[in-house]
Amino acid sequence: MNDNTLNQPVRLRAWLSLVRFPNLFTVPGDAVFGYLIANGKIDSPLFICVILAVLSFYIFGLITNDIADLDRDRHERPGRPLPSGQISMQSAKFAAFIFGFGGLLFSALCGKEAFLAGVTLTMLIYGYNYRVKHIFLIGPASLALCRMMGLVLGLFAAHSRMLNSDILYPACVFLITYIFWISISAQVEVEEGRKKTVLTGGWMITALSVLWIATGFYFSSEMIILMGEITPSICFAVLLSIILAGSSLKNVLALNLKYETSKVPPFIGDSIRNLILFQSSVCAFAGFMNEAFYLLLLFIPAWFFSKMFYQS
Repeated sequence: MNDNTLNQPVRLRAWLSLVRFPNLFTVPGDAVFGYLIANGKIDSPLFICVILAVLSFYIFGLITNDIADLDRDRHERPGRPLPSGQISMQSAKFAAFIFGFGGLLFSALCGKEAFLAGVTLTMLIYGYNYRVKHIFLIGPASLALCRMMGLVLGLFAAHSRMLNSDILYPACVFLITYIFWISISAQVEVEEGRKKTVLTGGWMITALSVLWIATGFYFSSEMIILMGEITPSICFAVLLSIILAGSSLKNVLALNLKYETSKVPPFIGDSIRNLILFQSSVCAFAGFMNEAFYLLLLFIPAWFFSKMFYQS
């Protein structure tokens, strides 16, 4: 079936499925935090450009991921848009080129350093999808670095050497480690007999989420000392962190009590979506209460569309 023969609603749904539409709402937060923590001005065009850059790179990575995995998906995920023929390979390659070019263009508009970060991210995405994705440990580590580059793009786009808070460093560690363990689980999500590997990733995600509550609070202590009290922003951040830990624990317990291979992709999707809670909490820990609240609102469409589209 060629994608030209599909009617418009079906074709749109196929494309939204290809790019894991619910996951797109988890993308801006990394760059937004990096931009804010480096004293970026949200009324600057650069703020919009860096968000468009990370979204473009993310979509580029997702499309090339399915292009690279076409033969494997024919056996493991035959209903996906490419193996099912809902989207032609030619169309997918053209879309990948457009979004890859768009990511480089928007990052270039953010400045030389951001452009170099964009080029680096492009190479990391290519290396992950076509070289190391299925290599145990190396693949997940590569994907974690790809995700980390979104935050780096935000830092560079702000054109500042001044950081607002030391929380940047634990946030980077959390993000890399969290994505690493999600990827460990996702790497074997459709394989029978890999319950132990999947659950190990899930329990590590939960442990990280619990640890983040105390870590974020500790590294925001400068603000507490400065203000002479625990601010509403920090209270909001702690609350979000508790919700993140509770959600992670609930998800892994549910999977552990009744493990089925079909339940793993939704579990991975939930874990990815919970990144919004982390992104919002880290902005709040750094004192950006308004921006944290707006990021949190992205959880609503992410949750809503997760009921309709593939996420893992």
